[in-house]
Amino acid sequence: MIQATLKLWEGSVLPEWLDYNGHMTEHRYLHIFSDSSDALYAELGVDFERAAEGAYYTLETHLRHLAETHVGAQLRTETEILGYDDKRLHLFHRLFDAEGKLLATAEHLALHVAHSKGCTASEDMLTKLALIFTNQSGLPIAERLGSVLRQPLRNTRLQ
Repeated sequence: MIQATLKLWEGSVLPEWLDYNGHMTEHRYLHIFSDSSDALYAELGVDFERAAEGAYYTLETHLRHLAETHVGAQLRTETEILGYDDKRLHLFHRLFDAEGKLLATAEHLALHVAHSKGCTASEDMLTKLALIFTNQSGLPIAERLGSVLRQPLRNTRLQ
């Protein structure tokens, strides 16, 4: 079985993403990680046109800024599913530059919601989650992972 992170986002730092020091501003890191989460949700079958009928909503996020990046830098993310249950999803994203330098990480806890209430994800989504989770189960646990978002999920790699 191939064990790999999901490569769901790539792009480059745009000039309007810079702060007053000429570095990518902090909210753009969250923007990139949010786009990565949305790409995963699309893979799981979330229909964003009908999100009110069932989609994942972020409950908590922990960002670690590890290195600076500048305009034009080529970036990519890698995503892991750390744990899940019928309603919740624990994600971990890493942001890298073109040389493979780790720039930032994001840990997210999301809740499946329909009609403004937390609810069980569809069987199809849960089946897809289980497959990805199983494929990633042998990946090493990143340093400091779970130190903030430690949640008791039935299927989790952090036990």
